[in-house]
Amino acid sequence: MQALAMDQTETLNRLQMLAQSDRLPARDAARCAHLADTLQMPVRVCLLGPASGDLRTMVYAILGSDVAPDGMPLPPAIEMRFGKSVQTQATLEDGTLLTCDGWPDADLLAQAPVFLQLHAPVPALNGMSFLALSLEVNPAMHRPALAWAARRSEIAVWCTPRFSVADARIWANAPERLTHHAYLVETDPSETTPHQAESGSFTGTLHLPIPVDIAPLLNQLTDDIEAARVADIDAAQLLLHRLGHFGQASEYLTIEVTPTPGRSVGQLARLREILSEPTLYLARRARGLAEDLAWVDADTDADWAETAIAHCVETTEGLRERAIGWPDDLPEFASLAAMIDEAADLILLLQMEAGPDQAEDAVGLLHQLRTALDQCRLGHGAAQ
Repeated sequence: MQALAMDQTETLNRLQMLAQSDRLPARDAARCAHLADTLQMPVRVCLLGPASGDLRTMVYAILGSDVAPDGMPLPPAIEMRFGKSVQTQATLEDGTLLTCDGWPDADLLAQAPVFLQLHAPVPALNGMSFLALSLEVNPAMHRPALAWAARRSEIAVWCTPRFSVADARIWANAPERLTHHAYLVETDPSETTPHQAESGSFTGTLHLPIPVDIAPLLNQLTDDIEAARVADIDAAQLLLHRLGHFGQASEYLTIEVTPTPGRSVGQLARLREILSEPTLYLARRARGLAEDLAWVDADTDADWAETAIAHCVETTEGLRERAIGWPDDLPEFASLAAMIDEAADLILLLQMEAGPDQAEDAVGLLHQLRTALDQCRLGHGAAQ
């Protein structure tokens, strides 16, 4: 958990820095901003089902408090988010918004709001928010209600005493986005007969008999959210690799040449002897790629980018094989070998996306390698 938080904080800082940089193309800056927002945004969980009593119990368990005075009815839709203090905002049927400090009072609930937003300093709301949606008796409203929930959640939790044929019929109308990551929570374990309907469309099933112990559900959701965060961080770091050394310029490699004065005639001859063939190899490969792309119509040939990146991958692998046999008596050889390894790894990352921009970046990497080889071959320094 601590390592994940450190990775997330470091990645977030670098994304935000790049998002505000005037050195990046607007599209790349926008992608950085979007990923930064994703890493900071709480995961939205939707609790839904046909039994309003079960949903009410789940809401109370999450908040750790009975938020409705004197057992007054709650609206069919309730959103719960983290806040520094308890606040309530109610939406009435005519669109009127009512706001008050604390939990909803009797006067507010007496106006029969259709939607309630609650903010509270509750541990369960750290890293996730909840939308509790009680489906109406009218079957005609099920499909639009499920579509509304799908647009506002990443994880769904179907709450019911026991999954039945009626439940299955309603759940069958759920959009794919809602069913992609969904759990079944059953609150009545007393019935030991087999399910009346197949519940295999859920990611998993939890039995939380009333009074509900919400901890198993929160633990499962926390594990899922951590796994999703790792995937988000991986995607962000892939982008940061593509934009160059986690936030320098918008190039993959920054080639710096460290002057190495005082090279003897013999050392210069050794550099030229060993580096001439790799330099010629790279020049031939670059020329071959240029000739191939000269006949490409980017508007009609959808595979040109994949072909170009595959060519770059093959080229850097060829350089890697050559670098294995280089001696270690001069720093130029070790520096160039390390740079070739880094470029080869970055081009493999580019191949995962394989778009026109990635193809241009891969070709740019080959150009930088060729520049470094030329500089070192002529004794101008060691590439860093």
